Amino acid sequence: MTHGREAEPENDAQPDLRKKLTPGGFPHVLGAIDCTHVRLVPPAATEHLYRNRKHTHSINVQAIVDHQGIFTNIVAKYPGSVHDSFIFRHCTINQHFQDGWYGNGLLVADQGYGIQPWIMTPFVNLSTAAERAYNEAHRRTRSIVERTFGILKSRFRCLNITGGSLLYSPEMVCKIILTCSILHNICIKRNIPLLEPDPYMPEDEEEEDAALQHEGEQPNTAAGVRRRQHIVNNFL
Repeated sequence: MTHGREAEPENDAQPDLRKKLTPGGFPHVLGAIDCTHVRLVPPAATEHLYRNRKHTHSINVQAIVDHQGIFTNIVAKYPGSVHDSFIFRHCTINQHFQDGWYGNGLLVADQGYGIQPWIMTPFVNLSTAAERAYNEAHRRTRSIVERTFGILKSRFRCLNITGGSLLYSPEMVCKIILTCSILHNICIKRNIPLLEPDPYMPEDEEEEDAALQHEGEQPNTAAGVRRRQHIVNNFL
């Protein structure tokens, strides 16, 4: 079951993923990708679909952000029981990468997504200094998406667990999420500060148990592993 849509927060055109996300020292990065959960009171008939792995009810929202913390793509339509990797496999941006729309550009993600030529994840077992350098550059680059979720939920408390659970239909909740993402982008572009200087990082963004963190993770592809090794050998 899906609600809402996949959208670019600015307009209906394709997102501009051409700018490289370079502050973390990682090459060819067009964005950082991750998911976050927004709580809601689910419909009684489909309550089980919205129950996430923390046994609360939510919409699982996938986002891609650039180096400024601007949302370039949002997928807000899946209930909380759906895994992050499933959302990415079925989103249009993944298909566009497969079709070569973005050249040698890539996204950085956690290891649950699985390595592909256009999505890079960290090493699990480090054996060399070069691999450690890769993981550090990856961590610095990907941290923007987690910080952006924190800022979004601090600016719009209706999305934050401190605001309770949204009392609207799943379709309306998805529209609220997209609207808040658009307003967040406007705030970043116009340098509108947060009312609170330090964004509160909500509970669902905190480090999870290792057994749950990569539940549903995808296998690595041979082409993805080769590209990661190329980055290790030539750029970091």
